[in-house]
This record gives sequence, C-alpha cells and structure tokens, in this order.
Amino acid sequence: MQIEHIQQPDDSLTLVICGDMDAQGCSEIQPELDELVNNEILKDITLDLHNVDFLDSSGIGAIVFLFKRLKAKGKVLSLIQVHGQPMEIIQLLRINSAISVKPASTVS
Repeated sequence: MQIEHIQQPDDSLTLVICGDMDAQGCSEIQPELDELVNNEILKDITLDLHNVDFLDSSGIGAIVFLFKRLKAKGKVLSLIQVHGQPMEIIQLLRINSAISVKPASTVS
C-alpha cells in the first residue's frame, strides 16, 4: 500500500491511499500515520480512498484508530471518494455515523 501526501493551503492534509487496506498494507503505513498524528502543524486529515478496492478489519481498525487519535487532538478525519466494497463495509459498521464519508460520485 502506498500513500501520496497532498498538502492543502489551510494546513490540512489529503492522503491518497493506493492499494488494499488489509493487515499487511496497514502495518506498512502505521508508522507514517503515527507520525502524522503527532505533527502539531497539520490540521485535519482527509483520506482519499478512490484507489482502495478492498477494506478488511485491519483497515477499519486503522481508520478508527486514526479518527480517535485525531479527535483527541481536536482535529477531524474525513473519508472521500469511497466506493464498492470499502463503502459497503463502512456503511455496514456505521462508521459513517462518526466520520464524514463521501462516496466517489459526490466528490467534485
């Protein structure tokens, strides 16, 4: 799994995730996510999931863990361009009741 960082003018960050958010992929990116959470300069983080076709319990765990750590620091996590199986899992587990989730068709 790979992450592309897109710094926004308001000091928020968009992370474009490429690959499956499974146990292996999430273990690879966890140190990078930890570093971002501890970055005091960054504000909110948006995960762009348009290149994620598979999400399992490890991926959900990484998203929820990131959400809780950011919330504790007064920051916001949101998900954009979510589609297919990842969207089905997010809706099934009602993650979208706590985290802003925008499907791929509504993102401009």
